[in-house]
Amino acid sequence: MKKKILKAIAMVLAIILIIGVGVFANAFVGNPVSKYLATKGAKAHLEKTYGSTDFQIEEVIYDFKTCDYSAKITSPTSIDSHFTLSFNFTGKLTLDTYDDVTSGWNTACRLDEDYRNLVKSVTESKDFPKNYFIAYGEIPCVLSDYPVDEKHPDFALQKEELVLDKTYDIRELGAKSGKLIISVYDEAVTEEKLSEILLEIKERFDKAGVTFKGIDCRLEPPMEEGIASDYDNFVEVRNFLYSDINEDGLLEKVKKANKEAHEYHEEQESVKEAEIKAAEG
Repeated sequence: MKKKILKAIAMVLAIILIIGVGVFANAFVGNPVSKYLATKGAKAHLEKTYGSTDFQIEEVIYDFKTCDYSAKITSPTSIDSHFTLSFNFTGKLTLDTYDDVTSGWNTACRLDEDYRNLVKSVTESKDFPKNYFIAYGEIPCVLSDYPVDEKHPDFALQKEELVLDKTYDIRELGAKSGKLIISVYDEAVTEEKLSEILLEIKERFDKAGVTFKGIDCRLEPPMEEGIASDYDNFVEVRNFLYSDINEDGLLEKVKKANKEAHEYHEEQESVKEAEIKAAEG
């Protein structure tokens, strides 16, 4: 009798363990039934909502962060037509990101990636300075009603003007809206040194035939054992125009831009402090 009881207890514990492992695994990798329901739901949604298109399901994957199943939708004839359909474990649609296609977001991301790769041809070359510890390019893109500020320069692309699947001349686009983001370590943290660096950057990119409209460039002292030596010791220009990078009056322009950059960071710090105080009540 005692052996039967122990055997029953062991069986119950084994079942509980199996269920626990199943629940744990489901939380991280999903389950085939829910994946099937998501795939079936994606097919039905595509047929009902986008029946006249050639959209197809590329793959269905489980996202353990949201516990949803995401179907990646693509088109063999449209480079910018890709979006996601998300479903819960019962196969109910929870998200359709097709707006990324119609809003111009996907087109903007494609152009941004193309420009980043173009800039990489310069920043990843063997002779690119090693003390330029951050160096990449981007194509800022905003809606037309966004205010012009530090985050949304007036040379940014307007999403409404982008054309789906259009082939753009990325160098021409760079001259119109391209932006470089570069940070440099140097012992001399002065406006004079930053002026020299800007001229060097312009010459280097001109030589490579890689255009840009503006640049964020920050100069600060080398790090000491992986730690910034002085967070307040830096010289910086933000959204500084390519057309202003010339020897005639450059130092005065850099001084003005550096003053504005410091004022911008001080303002951002004040905003953060106010938000923290408000959160603390």
